[in-house]
Amino acid sequence: MSLALVIGAGPTGMTAAIELKRLGMDVRIIDKGSHIARHSQALVVQARTLEQWQRYGIAEKAVERGRKLTEVKFWSNSKNLVSFELSAIPSRYPYVLFLPQTETEALLNEMMESLGVFTERGTELIAFIQKADGVLARIRHPDGSEEDTAARWLIGCDGARSMVRKTAGITFEGGGVGISFFLADLVLEGPDVPENELALHLHKGDVILLGRLSDKITRLIAAVHSKQDSHTLRELTIKDIQDAIDGAGVQVKVLSSEWMTPFRVNDLQAKHYRSDNVYLAGDASHIHSPVGGQGMNTGIQDIANLAWKLAAVEAGAPESLLDSYEEERAEVGRALLSFTERGLKMATTSNPVLEAARDLLIPHLTQLHAVQKRLLAFISELSINYRSSSIVSDLGGDGSLRAGDRMPDLAINQLIGQRSLLADWTQAEHLAVILNCTDSEIYELTPRLEGVPQVMLNGSQLDEEGLRLLGNDAKLLLVRPDGYVGFRGPVVRAAELEGYMQMVGLHQAIPNLEQAAIRTSRVIERSHLF
Repeated sequence: MSLALVIGAGPTGMTAAIELKRLGMDVRIIDKGSHIARHSQALVVQARTLEQWQRYGIAEKAVERGRKLTEVKFWSNSKNLVSFELSAIPSRYPYVLFLPQTETEALLNEMMESLGVFTERGTELIAFIQKADGVLARIRHPDGSEEDTAARWLIGCDGARSMVRKTAGITFEGGGVGISFFLADLVLEGPDVPENELALHLHKGDVILLGRLSDKITRLIAAVHSKQDSHTLRELTIKDIQDAIDGAGVQVKVLSSEWMTPFRVNDLQAKHYRSDNVYLAGDASHIHSPVGGQGMNTGIQDIANLAWKLAAVEAGAPESLLDSYEEERAEVGRALLSFTERGLKMATTSNPVLEAARDLLIPHLTQLHAVQKRLLAFISELSINYRSSSIVSDLGGDGSLRAGDRMPDLAINQLIGQRSLLADWTQAEHLAVILNCTDSEIYELTPRLEGVPQVMLNGSQLDEEGLRLLGNDAKLLLVRPDGYVGFRGPVVRAAELEGYMQMVGLHQAIPNLEQAAIRTSRVIERSHLF
């Protein structure tokens, strides 16, 4: 089994180790730091990430350790512009979860070590060269000794100053944002201390975002125009934080600080996410403002997209499959940077005419159901799709869910009670969803799906939302290990199905027909009981 060498053991790197190990690959992960995060820079866990963690079995642990934020409130010049609930997020996790990065890394580290992968701490990458069959990397251990190690794949999860990206010669393109930012975890008092909501206060180009981490601690993110450079040259004080809060007209008093730091924001994206056998993910491939709480979540989803493709190629899929990583995720990165850049400019405008226009339009626009739905889906990362990807195959049919879309965890009616479609889909593997097929169609189809878990459904088991998404026609959907539909089409399109399965590494010879018939009959029997 070929080795995947992961550089960086933050949330993105540990996710890489978890995903690859679950897929049966040999993994080694190193980090030059001596410990996991001690401060909670990344805080927001979005619904899409929780859906991924549900498959690891750690989503509920995360929810127990975090705080659910169920509402968003926008204020401008001390006037409440709009409030809306997050319960409309179409997921089993209809909220934003505030979870300190320390807790996130602890959860992921526990999961990773349970799979037998342990971070080599105090160990850093100092050089690597690419070869035809992989990468030869030189690493330095805590005692100063050096080691040359060969790996089939090198995955750079080593942050904005990525050694992997620089050594691969991949440029980081974009620019800086000319505003000072503060980050702090504070003990506050006053009428504007939030409860279970995200509160965004805007005032003449300055921004204060508040969200409760716990009953005691509130996270603050501030963006201020005044004294832009002075805070980066020294440590912050509580007075700096209080002045920013008072300047935005927020009625809270800072009693104490658990942690605070100034930081700069850059909107940057790697020109490429791949260089032969080297891949970039997370902050190594894209950084941006904290608007929307997307950063860590996007890195985790980068890995979900990449890992199954590496494993598929390892198992015999064509290497061209790996080109789709940059094709799919770079587009997501571009959309994210565009969204955060526009959002930050809108929030931090100090032009009184633009500020007045913003404050007039926001209440009207955000009350529109379509706008609110789109905004919630974007922030929660549920709206991401790969419909235009070269590796998805959509052969048509009724229902609005298309190949390239995220497969939602739909409610399924059974003879006794109700269950969710993806409740038992916890392994790192494809899933076949077979809808409204006759026994004879299933008999023909099932041997082609040898080794792929299958769920048989009929229209009567779906509620209104399920019927809207899946439709009533007989069809097959193949869901990729990252939770997106890769193939959708009628069961009679055998040639196209075979082509798709070859492309993603699922193709194999049709098994012995007698054995296949026995297995198929058992599947049919189970399908009537579902």
